[in-house]
Formats: sequence, structure tokens, C-alpha cells
Amino acid sequence: MAKEELGVEEIIPGLIVRHTNRRLGRLEVPEACERLISGKISFSEFVDQVGESFQDLLDFMMEHDLHPGRPEEVLYCVDCYVDLCGRRSLRAQLQRLYHLSYAAHCQQVG
Repeated sequence: MAKEELGVEEIIPGLIVRHTNRRLGRLEVPEACERLISGKISFSEFVDQVGESFQDLLDFMMEHDLHPGRPEEVLYCVDCYVDLCGRRSLRAQLQRLYHLSYAAHCQQVG
């Protein structure tokens, strides 16, 4: 069967990675955030690295097939599907995720 018939040419490898069996060394939280956003580690690997502090956000993104590398899409869905109290919590987790990722990026560049 040709790749075109399967729709394989439309798949972007590594964009949304949810589960793998890889064993990573211990990552600092900012580096884990940066890797999650860039699609280099899965949601489950991320939780293994940082614990449960982002679990609500990750559950929401998996439920709605979202990726943290597309923040505008995540925020739009949060605003559409979550009540005010839950919105505040998810936005805070998302803001922390990006803040930590930015800190890791600055550390790598500088």
C-alpha cells in the first residue's frame, strides 16, 4: 500500500509524543519543560521527570489532542472548554511550563 493511501505523508514525526519506553537521565525541571514543548520527550516521560505538578494541564492536552508547542491553540481550548476556576489553574500551569522552558533556553544560549 502506498504512503499516500495511508496518509503517512501528513504525519509530522515527534510532534505529539505521549508514551515511550526510553530511559532518560535525570533532567532539571526547566530542561524537561523545554524538551516537552519541543516534542523531544513524551508526556509520560515529562511526568516521570517533574512529578505531578503539571498533571491537570497534561491531562487536558491529551483529552483534547493538544501539544504544548502550540500555546495559542492550548489557550483557546482552555477558554472554550474549562470553567473559570479550572481556567485559572490550567493557565497558571501553562505559564509556569513556558517560563521554565524559557529559563532553560536562556541557560543553553548564554
